[in-house]
Amino acid sequence: MSQTKNAPAKYVVGDSVRVRTGVTDPDFPDIPLGGWVGKIAEVEDGDAHLYLVRWSQETLKNMHPVYQKRCERDGLDHEEMRLGEGELEVDAGGPVILEQPIKIVTPPLSMKDQDDRIRVVFGLTRDDLLPDVDEDSLRTYYKYLAAKLNFPVGATWAKEVGMGEVTEKVLILALGGFEDDPWIDDTYGILCKAKMSRGEGELPLAEMEKVKGKPNKQLVEDYAYWYWNNR
Repeated sequence: MSQTKNAPAKYVVGDSVRVRTGVTDPDFPDIPLGGWVGKIAEVEDGDAHLYLVRWSQETLKNMHPVYQKRCERDGLDHEEMRLGEGELEVDAGGPVILEQPIKIVTPPLSMKDQDDRIRVVFGLTRDDLLPDVDEDSLRTYYKYLAAKLNFPVGATWAKEVGMGEVTEKVLILALGGFEDDPWIDDTYGILCKAKMSRGEGELPLAEMEKVKGKPNKQLVEDYAYWYWNNR
């Protein structure tokens, strides 16, 4: 029995193509792609031909900013996309007119999602990126934690001793010592007042581990996650 051969690819690397009207982003269905223009960068053969399209400068300039934020948030490359042959047509030139979203559909925040819980701290939506760590964002997070944490908070702290580490149990007593002057350090972030074996002192909140109590544990772990990943 003879084997049916796949039809040859319609486009080759370097061809200029335009996305057909009505096509939407496979990851974000509220983002239309009609009119987006680019060049074929790769051709993937198979049962159905897939093409890696690298967007033109005009397309990049005019794509919706929410799309760019979502791509950055999810680790996607907004400068290119894989599309099927039926979603593309030859670009005959002329002005680049992109279909624009009729309505951006932003999913509600989920308190089961760590990034979303951190967005709540800053009053953000699901489409927003988490802010970088700086003085303003640290002060915002400080006020949130000061209002939410139930003190005292039991935890452990891994301190450096010689070439290794020693884990010590501590009791977090408060965030900061002065009402109008939070303990925020350029190097260590939010500091906390803690009781240790040698007495009371200041420790970085982001270095606290094995925090006791479910609400406190989640609050501190979320803060540490944000702090170490957005410095």
